[in-house]
Amino acid sequence: MPRLTEASSQARRDEIVAAAIRVMERKGLTRTAIADISAESGLSTGSIYSHFESKAQIALYAANTVIGAREANIAASDAAPRSPLDLVAGFLRGFDDGTPASVVLQMWAEAAIDPEMRQLITHIVGRIRRAYEEALGPWVAEHPGTDAADLSLHMVALAQGYIVQRAFGVRVTFEEYSAGLRAVLGAAPTA
Repeated sequence: MPRLTEASSQARRDEIVAAAIRVMERKGLTRTAIADISAESGLSTGSIYSHFESKAQIALYAANTVIGAREANIAASDAAPRSPLDLVAGFLRGFDDGTPASVVLQMWAEAAIDPEMRQLITHIVGRIRRAYEEALGPWVAEHPGTDAADLSLHMVALAQGYIVQRAFGVRVTFEEYSAGLRAVLGAAPTA
């Protein structure tokens, strides 16, 4: 049997994780078994085990894939300052085009009891906060006295609230969500 190249091995891991995420979305994280992932992906359990040691390792990889992939949406495409709300909206756009919020919520719940998942989620949230802080640089320069590190914490919380709403089936765009938050907080609407 020919050996897989790193690129084909990575593609196979991504294929396995995509299948795992689809199953987790239907059955839940804890009720998903390797046999389910095998059936969903069309790959043998041996093939799956040649890429991952366990279901837990697949879940950790999936967490990094699902949650961590949103990090790229934070990076500024130009030097123009973007508001905190614009940055959070960019981060969350992936949830409008198919990222399963219910799987993200299940991963957060698992992080409450699984130290390895907690460590990964904490690391990912830290990366997201650092990406927010970096992207906020031009905006903070125009708003003296603003602490990007403190602001990033609240931006993460804002995103988490939206993800929870999506996980429970509320189909609202981030623009609608943020308009509602501004109304609740008594802030003036933006154009």
